[in-house]
Amino acid sequence: MSQKEELGIYIHIPFCRRKCIYCDFYSVGDRLADWERFGNALEAEFHSEKLSAGEISTLYIGGGTPSLAPVSLISRLRKMIGVERLKEFTIEVNPDDVTEEKARGWVLAGVDRISMGVQSLCDEELRSIGRRHDAAKAREAYEILRKHFSNISLDVMFGLPGQTMESFEKTISGIIEMRPEHISAYSLMYEERTALTRLRDIGKIEELPEEDSVEMFRMLNHCLREAGYERYEISNYSLLGRRSRHNSNYWKGFPYVGLGPGAHSYDGERIRSFNPADLSLYIKEGGKVEKGKEILSDEELREEMVMTRLRTCEGLNMKEFQYRFGEKERKILEKKAARFIKSGDLIISKNSLILSESGVMISDEIIAAIF
Repeated sequence: MSQKEELGIYIHIPFCRRKCIYCDFYSVGDRLADWERFGNALEAEFHSEKLSAGEISTLYIGGGTPSLAPVSLISRLRKMIGVERLKEFTIEVNPDDVTEEKARGWVLAGVDRISMGVQSLCDEELRSIGRRHDAAKAREAYEILRKHFSNISLDVMFGLPGQTMESFEKTISGIIEMRPEHISAYSLMYEERTALTRLRDIGKIEELPEEDSVEMFRMLNHCLREAGYERYEISNYSLLGRRSRHNSNYWKGFPYVGLGPGAHSYDGERIRSFNPADLSLYIKEGGKVEKGKEILSDEELREEMVMTRLRTCEGLNMKEFQYRFGEKERKILEKKAARFIKSGDLIISKNSLILSESGVMISDEIIAAIF
Protein backbone atom coordinates (compact mmCIF):
# COMPACT_ATOMS: atom_id res chain seq x y z
CA MET A 1 0.00 0.00 0.00
CA SER A 2 1.44 3.36 -1.04
CA GLN A 3 1.46 6.68 0.81
CA LYS A 4 0.87 4.95 4.15
CA GLU A 5 1.42 8.14 6.09
CA GLU A 6 -1.98 9.34 4.91
CA LEU A 7 -4.06 6.19 5.30
CA GLY A 8 -7.68 6.93 6.22
CA ILE A 9 -10.12 4.65 8.03
CA TYR A 10 -13.82 4.89 7.21
CA ILE A 11 -16.33 3.10 9.45
CA HIS A 12 -19.87 2.64 8.16
CA ILE A 13 -22.64 2.68 10.76
CA PRO A 14 -25.61 1.34 8.74
CA PHE A 15 -28.45 2.13 11.15
CA CYS A 16 -31.10 4.80 10.61
CA ARG A 17 -34.23 5.69 12.53
CA ARG A 18 -35.84 6.68 9.24
CA LYS A 19 -34.29 6.61 5.80
CA CYS A 20 -34.23 9.91 3.88
CA ILE A 21 -36.13 9.46 0.65
CA TYR A 22 -33.18 10.53 -1.52
CA CYS A 23 -30.55 8.30 0.11
CA ASP A 24 -29.05 5.33 -1.75
CA PHE A 25 -26.40 4.44 0.86
CA TYR A 26 -26.78 1.07 2.56
CA SER A 27 -28.77 1.31 5.77
CA VAL A 28 -31.24 -0.63 7.91
CA GLY A 29 -33.63 0.32 10.71
CA ASP A 30 -32.05 1.04 14.08
CA ARG A 31 -34.34 -1.57 15.66
CA LEU A 32 -31.88 -4.11 14.20
CA ALA A 33 -28.93 -2.58 16.03
CA ASP A 34 -27.14 -4.98 18.34
CA TRP A 35 -24.40 -2.53 19.22
CA GLU A 36 -22.25 -5.00 21.16
CA ARG A 37 -22.13 -7.61 18.38
CA PHE A 38 -21.71 -4.93 15.74
CA GLY A 39 -18.76 -3.46 17.64
CA ASN A 40 -17.22 -6.93 17.97
CA ALA A 41 -17.52 -7.45 14.21
CA LEU A 42 -15.94 -4.08 13.43
CA GLU A 43 -13.01 -4.82 15.73
CA ALA A 44 -12.50 -8.25 14.18
CA GLU A 45 -12.50 -6.79 10.67
CA PHE A 46 -10.11 -4.02 11.66
CA HIS A 47 -7.60 -6.42 13.20
CA SER A 48 -7.84 -8.70 10.16
CA GLU A 49 -6.47 -5.81 8.07
CA LYS A 50 -3.21 -6.00 10.05
CA LEU A 51 -2.58 -2.26 9.96
CA SER A 52 0.11 -0.58 12.00
CA ALA A 53 -0.89 2.47 14.01
CA GLY A 54 1.79 4.51 12.25
CA GLU A 55 -0.02 4.19 8.93
CA ILE A 56 -3.32 5.71 10.04
CA SER A 57 -3.88 9.44 9.65
CA THR A 58 -7.65 10.06 9.72
CA LEU A 59 -10.77 8.37 11.04
CA TYR A 60 -14.22 9.09 9.63
CA ILE A 61 -17.40 7.51 11.03
CA GLY A 62 -20.27 7.81 8.56
CA GLY A 63 -23.52 6.13 7.71
CA GLY A 64 -26.36 5.59 8.01
CA THR A 65 -26.67 7.63 11.17
CA PRO A 66 -23.60 7.35 13.43
CA SER A 67 -25.12 9.73 15.97
CA LEU A 68 -27.58 6.94 16.89
CA ALA A 69 -24.68 4.82 18.15
CA PRO A 70 -23.97 4.76 21.89
CA VAL A 71 -21.09 7.04 22.79
CA SER A 72 -19.43 3.98 24.32
CA LEU A 73 -19.19 2.42 20.83
CA ILE A 74 -17.60 5.56 19.38
CA SER A 75 -15.07 5.53 22.22
CA ARG A 76 -14.43 1.83 21.65
CA LEU A 77 -13.78 2.37 17.94
CA ARG A 78 -11.38 5.21 18.67
CA LYS A 79 -9.40 3.04 21.08
CA MET A 80 -9.43 0.22 18.51
CA ILE A 81 -7.51 2.39 16.03
CA GLY A 82 -4.59 2.60 18.44
CA VAL A 83 -3.19 5.90 17.16
CA GLU A 84 -2.16 8.28 19.92
CA ARG A 85 -3.04 11.38 17.93
CA LEU A 86 -5.06 11.26 14.72
CA LYS A 87 -4.73 14.19 12.34
CA GLU A 88 -8.54 14.27 12.08
CA PHE A 89 -11.45 12.33 13.62
CA THR A 90 -14.86 13.10 12.12
CA ILE A 91 -18.30 11.76 12.99
CA GLU A 92 -21.48 12.43 11.01
CA VAL A 93 -24.50 13.46 13.09
CA ASN A 94 -28.17 14.25 12.59
CA PRO A 95 -29.46 17.41 14.34
CA ASP A 96 -32.20 15.58 16.23
CA ASP A 97 -29.67 13.24 17.87
CA VAL A 98 -27.48 16.03 19.27
CA THR A 99 -27.63 16.53 23.04
CA GLU A 100 -25.26 18.07 25.56
CA GLU A 101 -24.52 14.60 26.94
CA LYS A 102 -23.68 13.14 23.53
CA ALA A 103 -21.57 16.14 22.52
CA ARG A 104 -19.49 15.82 25.71
CA GLY A 105 -19.20 12.08 25.10
CA TRP A 106 -17.94 12.57 21.55
CA VAL A 107 -15.29 14.98 22.81
CA LEU A 108 -14.13 12.47 25.43
CA ALA A 109 -14.05 9.78 22.72
CA GLY A 110 -11.54 11.90 20.79
CA VAL A 111 -13.79 13.30 18.05
CA ASP A 112 -12.42 16.65 16.88
CA ARG A 113 -14.61 17.31 13.84
CA ILE A 114 -18.39 17.11 13.40
CA SER A 115 -20.24 16.82 10.09
CA MET A 116 -23.95 17.60 10.53
CA GLY A 117 -26.61 17.14 7.87
CA VAL A 118 -28.73 20.29 7.98
CA GLN A 119 -29.73 20.23 4.26
CA SER A 120 -32.19 23.14 4.53
CA LEU A 121 -33.41 25.74 7.01
CA CYS A 122 -36.93 25.68 5.55
CA ASP A 123 -39.25 23.25 7.33
CA GLU A 124 -41.38 22.47 4.27
CA GLU A 125 -38.29 21.48 2.28
CA LEU A 126 -37.04 19.28 5.10
CA ARG A 127 -40.38 17.48 5.22
CA SER A 128 -40.33 17.01 1.44
CA ILE A 129 -37.13 14.91 1.65
CA GLY A 130 -38.02 13.00 4.79
CA ARG A 131 -35.65 14.61 7.28
CA ARG A 132 -36.40 14.06 10.97
CA HIS A 133 -35.46 17.54 12.17
CA ASP A 134 -36.79 21.05 11.54
CA ALA A 135 -34.87 24.31 11.17
CA ALA A 136 -35.18 25.19 14.84
CA LYS A 137 -33.69 21.86 15.87
CA ALA A 138 -30.79 22.33 13.42
CA ARG A 139 -29.97 25.68 14.99
CA GLU A 140 -30.31 24.29 18.50
CA ALA A 141 -28.04 21.35 17.67
CA TYR A 142 -25.44 23.68 16.19
CA GLU A 143 -25.39 25.82 19.34
CA ILE A 144 -24.79 22.71 21.46
CA LEU A 145 -22.00 21.50 19.18
CA ARG A 146 -20.38 24.93 19.07
CA LYS A 147 -19.83 24.81 22.83
CA HIS A 148 -17.72 21.69 22.44
CA PHE A 149 -16.17 21.70 18.95
CA SER A 150 -14.03 24.16 17.04
CA ASN A 151 -14.34 22.32 13.72
CA ILE A 152 -17.88 21.83 12.41
CA SER A 153 -19.06 21.06 8.88
CA LEU A 154 -22.66 21.57 7.77
CA ASP A 155 -24.30 19.90 4.77
CA VAL A 156 -26.81 21.81 2.63
CA MET A 157 -28.74 20.72 -0.47
CA PHE A 158 -30.17 22.55 -3.45
CA GLY A 159 -32.61 21.51 -6.14
CA LEU A 160 -35.09 20.25 -3.53
CA PRO A 161 -38.78 19.79 -4.41
CA GLY A 162 -40.52 23.14 -4.07
CA GLN A 163 -37.28 25.00 -3.34
CA THR A 164 -37.01 28.55 -4.70
CA MET A 165 -34.15 31.01 -5.05
CA GLU A 166 -35.63 32.92 -2.11
CA SER A 167 -35.89 29.88 0.16
CA PHE A 168 -32.39 28.70 -0.74
CA GLU A 169 -31.00 32.17 -0.05
CA LYS A 170 -32.65 31.94 3.37
CA THR A 171 -30.84 28.68 4.02
CA ILE A 172 -27.48 30.03 2.81
CA SER A 173 -27.85 33.15 4.94
CA GLY A 174 -28.71 31.07 7.98
CA ILE A 175 -25.74 28.76 7.46
CA ILE A 176 -23.33 31.68 7.00
CA GLU A 177 -24.71 33.29 10.15
CA MET A 178 -23.85 30.11 12.09
CA ARG A 179 -20.29 30.40 10.74
CA PRO A 180 -19.25 26.74 10.54
CA GLU A 181 -15.65 26.05 9.57
CA HIS A 182 -16.74 23.92 6.62
CA ILE A 183 -19.76 23.63 4.32
CA SER A 184 -20.63 20.82 1.90
CA ALA A 185 -23.30 21.60 -0.70
CA TYR A 186 -24.94 18.99 -2.90
CA SER A 187 -27.48 19.05 -5.69
CA LEU A 188 -30.37 16.67 -5.04
CA MET A 189 -29.86 13.53 -7.11
CA TYR A 190 -32.65 11.20 -8.19
CA GLU A 191 -30.87 7.89 -7.70
CA GLU A 192 -32.29 4.58 -8.87
CA ARG A 193 -34.31 2.55 -6.37
CA THR A 194 -34.86 5.44 -3.96
CA ALA A 195 -38.23 6.53 -2.63
CA LEU A 196 -37.60 10.00 -4.06
CA THR A 197 -37.29 8.68 -7.61
CA ARG A 198 -40.37 6.50 -7.23
CA LEU A 199 -42.39 9.49 -6.01
CA ARG A 200 -41.21 11.56 -8.97
CA ASP A 201 -42.03 8.80 -11.43
CA ILE A 202 -45.63 8.51 -10.19
CA GLY A 203 -46.09 12.29 -10.18
CA LYS A 204 -46.09 12.85 -6.41
CA ILE A 205 -42.95 15.01 -6.56
CA GLU A 206 -41.94 17.44 -9.27
CA GLU A 207 -38.24 17.62 -10.09
CA LEU A 208 -36.83 21.12 -10.07
CA PRO A 209 -35.67 22.29 -13.53
CA GLU A 210 -31.92 21.90 -14.02
CA GLU A 211 -31.51 25.59 -14.81
CA ASP A 212 -32.93 26.46 -11.38
CA SER A 213 -30.39 24.20 -9.67
CA VAL A 214 -27.58 25.79 -11.68
CA GLU A 215 -28.66 29.28 -10.61
CA MET A 216 -28.82 28.14 -6.99
CA PHE A 217 -25.27 26.82 -7.31
CA ARG A 218 -24.12 30.15 -8.75
CA MET A 219 -25.72 32.03 -5.89
CA LEU A 220 -24.21 29.65 -3.35
CA ASN A 221 -20.71 30.16 -4.75
CA HIS A 222 -21.11 33.93 -4.74
CA CYS A 223 -22.50 34.14 -1.21
CA LEU A 224 -19.92 31.81 0.31
CA ARG A 225 -17.04 33.53 -1.46
CA GLU A 226 -18.25 36.90 -0.14
CA ALA A 227 -18.47 35.39 3.34
CA GLY A 228 -14.83 34.28 3.25
CA TYR A 229 -15.17 30.63 2.32
CA GLU A 230 -12.90 29.06 -0.31
CA ARG A 231 -14.28 26.42 -2.65
CA TYR A 232 -11.50 23.86 -2.54
CA GLU A 233 -13.52 21.11 -4.24
CA ILE A 234 -16.62 21.39 -6.41
CA SER A 235 -19.02 20.65 -3.54
CA ASN A 236 -16.91 21.69 -0.54
CA TYR A 237 -16.07 25.05 1.03
CA SER A 238 -14.01 25.95 4.05
CA LEU A 239 -12.56 28.77 6.07
CA LEU A 240 -8.77 29.07 5.89
CA GLY A 241 -7.05 25.90 7.10
CA ARG A 242 -10.30 23.99 7.67
CA ARG A 243 -10.51 21.69 4.68
CA SER A 244 -11.60 18.12 5.34
CA ARG A 245 -8.32 16.23 5.51
CA HIS A 246 -9.98 12.79 5.21
CA ASN A 247 -11.99 13.65 2.11
CA SER A 248 -9.14 15.63 0.55
CA ASN A 249 -7.05 12.47 0.68
CA TYR A 250 -9.73 10.64 -1.34
CA TRP A 251 -9.40 13.21 -4.11
CA LYS A 252 -5.60 12.93 -4.01
CA GLY A 253 -5.80 9.18 -4.58
CA PHE A 254 -4.51 8.21 -1.13
CA PRO A 255 -5.42 4.77 0.28
CA TYR A 256 -8.27 4.16 2.69
CA VAL A 257 -9.76 1.18 4.50
CA GLY A 258 -13.52 0.84 4.87
CA LEU A 259 -14.99 -1.14 7.75
CA GLY A 260 -18.60 -2.26 8.13
CA PRO A 261 -21.29 -3.64 5.80
CA GLY A 262 -21.20 -1.95 2.39
CA ALA A 263 -17.91 -0.12 3.11
CA HIS A 264 -15.31 0.32 0.35
CA SER A 265 -11.50 0.34 0.44
CA TYR A 266 -8.71 1.41 -1.93
CA ASP A 267 -5.04 0.42 -1.74
CA GLY A 268 -3.77 3.65 -3.31
CA GLU A 269 -2.54 1.79 -6.38
CA ARG A 270 -5.12 -0.12 -8.41
CA ILE A 271 -7.19 -2.40 -6.18
CA ARG A 272 -10.62 -1.48 -4.85
CA SER A 273 -12.44 -3.80 -2.48
CA PHE A 274 -15.83 -3.70 -0.84
CA ASN A 275 -17.84 -5.48 1.83
CA PRO A 276 -21.24 -6.97 0.96
CA ALA A 277 -24.06 -4.59 1.90
CA ASP A 278 -25.56 -7.17 4.25
CA LEU A 279 -25.70 -6.53 7.99
CA SER A 280 -26.90 -10.05 8.87
CA LEU A 281 -23.99 -11.63 7.00
CA TYR A 282 -21.53 -9.16 8.50
CA ILE A 283 -22.64 -10.00 12.04
CA LYS A 284 -22.85 -13.75 11.35
CA GLU A 285 -19.29 -13.81 10.00
CA GLY A 286 -18.01 -11.63 12.81
CA GLY A 287 -16.86 -8.93 10.40
CA LYS A 288 -14.65 -11.32 8.43
CA VAL A 289 -16.71 -11.31 5.25
CA GLU A 290 -15.35 -12.12 1.81
CA LYS A 291 -14.68 -8.83 0.08
CA GLY A 292 -15.48 -8.10 -3.53
CA LYS A 293 -12.49 -6.86 -5.52
CA GLU A 294 -11.94 -4.73 -8.58
CA ILE A 295 -8.56 -4.33 -10.26
CA LEU A 296 -8.46 -1.00 -12.08
CA SER A 297 -7.03 -0.91 -15.60
CA ASP A 298 -4.64 1.83 -16.74
CA GLU A 299 -7.55 3.46 -18.55
CA GLU A 300 -9.71 3.43 -15.42
CA LEU A 301 -6.84 4.86 -13.36
CA ARG A 302 -6.41 7.69 -15.87
CA GLU A 303 -10.12 8.44 -15.85
CA GLU A 304 -10.24 8.43 -12.09
CA MET A 305 -7.25 10.74 -11.78
CA VAL A 306 -8.81 13.22 -14.21
CA MET A 307 -12.16 13.10 -12.45
CA THR A 308 -10.92 13.46 -8.87
CA ARG A 309 -8.16 16.02 -9.48
CA LEU A 310 -10.27 18.32 -11.65
CA ARG A 311 -12.84 18.51 -8.86
CA THR A 312 -10.25 20.27 -6.67
CA CYS A 313 -9.05 23.86 -6.77
CA GLU A 314 -5.47 22.64 -7.38
CA GLY A 315 -6.63 20.81 -10.50
CA LEU A 316 -4.83 18.09 -12.46
CA ASN A 317 -1.05 18.34 -12.38
CA MET A 318 0.19 17.42 -15.85
CA LYS A 319 3.69 16.45 -14.67
CA GLU A 320 2.19 13.95 -12.25
CA PHE A 321 -0.15 12.68 -14.97
CA GLN A 322 2.78 12.17 -17.36
CA TYR A 323 4.88 10.48 -14.66
CA ARG A 324 2.12 7.94 -14.08
CA PHE A 325 0.87 7.36 -17.61
CA GLY A 326 3.52 8.60 -20.03
CA GLU A 327 4.07 11.47 -22.43
CA LYS A 328 1.79 10.04 -25.12
CA GLU A 329 -1.22 10.01 -22.78
CA ARG A 330 -0.43 13.53 -21.58
CA LYS A 331 -0.46 14.83 -25.16
CA ILE A 332 -3.77 13.06 -25.86
CA LEU A 333 -5.26 14.67 -22.74
CA GLU A 334 -3.98 18.12 -23.70
CA LYS A 335 -5.50 17.76 -27.16
CA LYS A 336 -8.90 16.88 -25.70
CA ALA A 337 -8.68 19.75 -23.23
CA ALA A 338 -7.72 22.35 -25.86
CA ARG A 339 -11.26 23.46 -26.74
CA PHE A 340 -12.12 24.02 -23.10
CA ILE A 341 -8.92 26.01 -22.59
CA LYS A 342 -9.85 28.12 -25.60
CA SER A 343 -13.36 28.72 -24.25
CA GLY A 344 -11.98 29.69 -20.84
CA ASP A 345 -13.65 26.81 -19.00
CA LEU A 346 -10.23 25.30 -18.24
CA ILE A 347 -7.17 27.29 -17.31
CA ILE A 348 -3.51 26.30 -17.01
CA SER A 349 -1.71 27.40 -13.88
CA LYS A 350 1.58 26.07 -12.52
CA ASN A 351 1.48 23.20 -15.00
CA SER A 352 -1.99 22.15 -13.82
CA LEU A 353 -5.36 22.05 -15.58
CA ILE A 354 -7.92 23.81 -13.39
CA LEU A 355 -11.64 24.40 -13.84
CA SER A 356 -12.47 28.09 -14.13
CA GLU A 357 -15.59 29.56 -12.54
CA SER A 358 -17.53 28.89 -15.74
CA GLY A 359 -15.94 25.46 -16.06
CA VAL A 360 -17.20 24.40 -12.64
CA MET A 361 -20.74 24.90 -13.92
CA ILE A 362 -20.17 22.35 -16.72
CA SER A 363 -17.65 20.16 -14.90
CA ASP A 364 -19.42 16.89 -15.72
CA GLU A 365 -19.33 17.71 -19.44
CA ILE A 366 -15.65 18.66 -19.34
CA ILE A 367 -14.56 15.63 -17.32
CA ALA A 368 -16.49 13.25 -19.58
CA ALA A 369 -15.01 14.87 -22.71
CA ILE A 370 -11.35 14.64 -21.71
CA PHE A 371 -11.26 11.14 -20.21
